[in-house]
Amino acid sequence: MQFEYEIPVEEYAAAQVLYYQAWSKGKIVKRAFAYIVLGLFYLLIAIARWAPDWPAVLVLFTGVLFIYTGIATLFPARHYRRYYPQSDLAGKKYRAEIDESGFSVNGDGCSWRVLWTEALHKGEDTSVFIFCAKGTIFIFGKKFLTDEQQQTLRQCAAAN
Repeated sequence: MQFEYEIPVEEYAAAQVLYYQAWSKGKIVKRAFAYIVLGLFYLLIAIARWAPDWPAVLVLFTGVLFIYTGIATLFPARHYRRYYPQSDLAGKKYRAEIDESGFSVNGDGCSWRVLWTEALHKGEDTSVFIFCAKGTIFIFGKKFLTDEQQQTLRQCAAAN
């Protein structure tokens, strides 16, 4: 099976979120909760010992920063969208060939061949498939694949 594709910002963000969820192994909510509780603790200290001086303001600011970090941990797609231009993926076209043994991807000045046994993580959501191998996240947008190609990709990935 062969197809050409590119990686737009929304698919990039979706793939990064999938990888982040796999990497964190379900601890995202715990981490966010810990940041928010720590932030609330700092806020309580700042309010209980309020005096119009720099230490109280810094403790208050630190509490707000921890709470923001906890909320941002729950919604990482915004972060990934912001860094998409730095990923050097915008406007680049890729060609993928997928078979029972693995897949190869060729792009502007790059080429990979990955066996299914080398893929460390395989995942999908409503818009993308991702495969992690050789220190790279391979992103295949579903809008570039027909339903039959998507099914073939699932079967090839699951067989190995």
